[in-house]
Amino acid sequence: MNFLFPILFVPLFLPALAMAQSLLPAETRNAQNIPDERLLSTISDTTGILIYEPLNYALGGDSIRNDRRGYAARGWIEDFYPSGKLLHRGYYFEGQLKAYKNFYEPGQVERDFKTIDNFRSVLITYYSNGNVKSNIQYREGYPVMWEDFYADGKLEYMEEFHKSLEYYLVKKSFYPGGQQEMIFELLDPKKRIFSSKEFYASGVVKEEGKLVFNKELSDYQRIEKWRFFNENGKLIKEEYYEEGRVVKENEY
Repeated sequence: MNFLFPILFVPLFLPALAMAQSLLPAETRNAQNIPDERLLSTISDTTGILIYEPLNYALGGDSIRNDRRGYAARGWIEDFYPSGKLLHRGYYFEGQLKAYKNFYEPGQVERDFKTIDNFRSVLITYYSNGNVKSNIQYREGYPVMWEDFYADGKLEYMEEFHKSLEYYLVKKSFYPGGQQEMIFELLDPKKRIFSSKEFYASGVVKEEGKLVFNKELSDYQRIEKWRFFNENGKLIKEEYYEEGRVVKENEY
């Protein structure tokens, strides 16, 4: 089999994907589909394997993969590294991916994408050490829940959106050691009021206050009293907000 991958990658993707614009059918090597060496060179533990993302219609990709006869690819297709090890196994319909796994050359899974139904899909990416890198749940191509992890497996960041996709329900981040760095969460669903708190790496509160979601501006505005602390936990400043503007300030 020849690796026929005449795809026009959209320039909106990461710069490394621009190399795919010049990808031509590769020669037959061991009867396996082997991508162009320039594309293989873009694979790393930092960026992962992105060369198939333009084929993922559920997440905004609009490229088409053709088979050996020039028709839009259908069914399960496997691609390989020049070493013969599995790189990609995906299910294609009308030239676009519906489900797939990519693999680092040693054999570990790099990402696993599944379409649940016409509206929902899930993408899990992995570090080369086997630990989960990110876990993302999509609805109609938009992420509704997102988790990022450090390479050692500790949670780095998470966010979850309201079903309307207009505003967050919760957002958290953590320092590499596991200490909480920030938490932003919905307090009052009717008024769309949120609490926000940031921490120093020591665990001491850095600042805290409330915000309200302004639907017209599609933004969060600080309201009421905000308090700011130094690294020893001493209160050093208070600010009072109305519609996102400071109307009063006290320093200590």
